[in-house]
Amino acid sequence: MGLVKPPRADPSIDPFVDGLGVLSREGLPAGYVATTVGEFWSPSRPFRKQWWVWYVVIWPNGTREPSTEDYPPWSAVAEMRNGYLDVQGAGARDGRYDVSLLDADEAVAERMRLGVSTRDF
Repeated sequence: MGLVKPPRADPSIDPFVDGLGVLSREGLPAGYVATTVGEFWSPSRPFRKQWWVWYVVIWPNGTREPSTEDYPPWSAVAEMRNGYLDVQGAGARDGRYDVSLLDADEAVAERMRLGVSTRDF
């Protein structure tokens, strides 16, 4: 066994493993947020890796914002758990969106339809 241990199990981030959420504003569909989970080594925890969530916003026309990373203490993950996401860097589309995370089966189907791949992250 190596010196650096894997991250501790955290079921609260399971919905973000190959996840997908529907973005809406004022009840109208506005896009999607695709997520993936990885791990990284941090010098603040020298002998244990940490979880790392990446997400990408996908607009209805298929364009994608640059991917964004989130890691403990979780800001975007906390927002999505609470049903919203503040999108920044998207010009006129900046702002707060409601987020409805799809269950795992729905997420797989929608990610396939949208063509989400590891290259998006």
